[in-house]
Amino acid sequence: MQKNLTIILMILLYSCGGDDSTSPSNESKYHSNDEAFLSQLIESGGIERDTLINRITVESVEISGEEYDRIIEMDLSGLALDNLPSSIGDLQFLEELDLSNNYFSDLPEELCEVYGNGVVLKIENNLLCDPTTITHCILDQIKVKFEEQNCESVFHDEEFEFIMEFIGANKADTLSEEIFGRVKWDWNENDSTMINNKGQHINRIIEIEWNSMEVDSIPETIQKLKYLKSFELENNLLRYLPSGITSLSQLEDLQIYNNLLAELPFFIGNMTQLSNFEANNNLLKKIPESIGDLVNLTTFTLQNNYITTLPESLCNILDSELYINLVCNLLDSDVEGTVPECVQAYLGNQNCGH
Repeated sequence: MQKNLTIILMILLYSCGGDDSTSPSNESKYHSNDEAFLSQLIESGGIERDTLINRITVESVEISGEEYDRIIEMDLSGLALDNLPSSIGDLQFLEELDLSNNYFSDLPEELCEVYGNGVVLKIENNLLCDPTTITHCILDQIKVKFEEQNCESVFHDEEFEFIMEFIGANKADTLSEEIFGRVKWDWNENDSTMINNKGQHINRIIEIEWNSMEVDSIPETIQKLKYLKSFELENNLLRYLPSGITSLSQLEDLQIYNNLLAELPFFIGNMTQLSNFEANNNLLKKIPESIGDLVNLTTFTLQNNYITTLPESLCNILDSELYINLVCNLLDSDVEGTVPECVQAYLGNQNCGH
């Protein structure tokens, strides 16, 4: 009887799969790249593994005769994360990634690698607020929309895009932090256009100091900088100014001396708030007629150019409050029609060995 009972128990044991060593496992077998990322995220983010696994969609892939689970979708939203492991760049099968509603103030440049593969990415409602601290490829490729972030103040999208165009046009990726650092932003609580529907302050550019940076190009989108008051571009390699600069109706200070400019925009006179205009040490040959509309000028430097003729309209702004320097050009008062009589007293020395 006892022997029969023992036999029956053994049969039941084998039929029910009681031997763990032979029973199939439901545990996912992640590829080493995916497993490394998950482990690093768990450690840095303080996330339970089960919580993370429940937010992942995988796809079984055969590699060198072995089956592996590769991550194709991840929902990491609302996990209070502030750091994303750089190994995100190794998730070669990733298709969708949700990083929204976290505390990211920067993202690793390796994220741009998977983004470039066509990954659908969500990054809204984070703390991506300060472009000087955000990895350049994130700004350039992923294009942060500041108004979608949880920031008290944000950057005007079109003005921010101008800076990115400027960086690209001048091949200055490695200088992006310095370029942003030389831009002053501000906002006015009494200006309704500087507060968005989320109650965020929209910072606008008021000053730029991009002097001595080997700048050779200014994008036409400069016209978007409606609040710009001071623009310093001296000691660069500029050969022309974009016509869009004449739309800057609030610009008061324009410093473009020590460049390679051969002419000024035809409608330069539209910038009627200009008070300081320094264009000396360039290759200018003439001055636009509209210069006479700059009635608020107090300083106008044109020395060390190649100017041969001056417009009659210059007489409109010559008064005791204007400092003008015309020395070291090619102006000859004896050549009829080239130098208005009102200007002759300001010519100074023109024999500078051009």
